[in-house]
Amino acid sequence: MIISYIQSYLAGADIVDIVIFAALTVMSLLLSLTVHECAHGWMAHKCGDDTAYMNGRVTLNPIAHLDPMGALSMLFIGYGWAKAVPVNFRNLRKPRRDIALVSLAGPVSNLILALIFTTLYTAAQMFLPANTFTTILFAAFYLTATLNVGLAVFNLIPLPPLDGSKVLACLLPPTTAAKYLMWERYFYIVMLVLVLGRNIPVVETIVGYIWAPIDFIREAIIGLFATPFYILWSLIKGLF
Repeated sequence: MIISYIQSYLAGADIVDIVIFAALTVMSLLLSLTVHECAHGWMAHKCGDDTAYMNGRVTLNPIAHLDPMGALSMLFIGYGWAKAVPVNFRNLRKPRRDIALVSLAGPVSNLILALIFTTLYTAAQMFLPANTFTTILFAAFYLTATLNVGLAVFNLIPLPPLDGSKVLACLLPPTTAAKYLMWERYFYIVMLVLVLGRNIPVVETIVGYIWAPIDFIREAIIGLFATPFYILWSLIKGLF
């Protein structure tokens, strides 16, 4: 992320705009990752495991979820991670079902945040006058909405260690699931290629084709979330 900002500065972008956008990005990331991890811990608590709760992870305090290496990685290359929420699967009431619920809780929380901020963005654009402050506000709302949709869609990819892989594992026969999850350390390399490959000239075209459906789904979800508000506003204007 910092690298992309440096590239923007070298390309002639306004330094004030870069600093504002960087600050908004950091705040949006902190909010999004904190809610994501808290949701995992909250769902585990509801399903019978208090490990995350007893470790202070069912909280909206971002410091509790911050992983130093993951944060630095996110800042410098745009790919990072928060501290993993501890879950003792043996405490879950129905392990196969509850593992899937705990895994889905993070992406679902991001989709809820995306819905909230998409609504705020569309409402702000309709009702607030355009000036310097509201332009920054629009950017903050839209950035948070798109980032949360991106996090949700990305985490639902069924590749270890992402949340989608645990959901898929719950649907597979136990033996097949165990073998599938054993490949987690190799999939870290795949994830790095997917993230960093967009900035590498040799492979950016291939990686771009892989990301295309994910980007399409992200934009489609944002449009889907905004549509009901536009329809409701049109009906209200028609009545009055």
